[in-house]
Amino acid sequence: MSLADQLKLEDEINSFELKITSITQNPEGTQVNATGTVGRYGKVWLTYNFVPNSTQENMGSFVGIGRAVTEDGVQNEGRRRGVYIGNSVTGTVYSLDDVSDGATNFCIEKWDMSKETIQLQFSAIEK
Repeated sequence: MSLADQLKLEDEINSFELKITSITQNPEGTQVNATGTVGRYGKVWLTYNFVPNSTQENMGSFVGIGRAVTEDGVQNEGRRRGVYIGNSVTGTVYSLDDVSDGATNFCIEKWDMSKETIQLQFSAIEK
């Protein structure tokens, strides 16, 4: 069985845009904060802690956290881990998220630093 056959996603795909609100450099890498709104989670705030690959240019890994609250006051938190590939202006981020509502989400993000936006798509992994 191929690897692609083993990664089964649920039919519902969520798409939304995030706005990058801050970028902070430190000796280990870069921290990025972003916010947006997405259907079932409501208002979301994400923090990424990126670490560059020490031997490969334009790629690396990250850990992060997301927090969300719906208009009804339902709160969720997601722990995020993944990798990125790109250049200084655009890139793609792949992540797996462990969310407090029981979902394990697979995310693909398209980053555009010149517009300070992130186009994010995610779906839950079938259990």
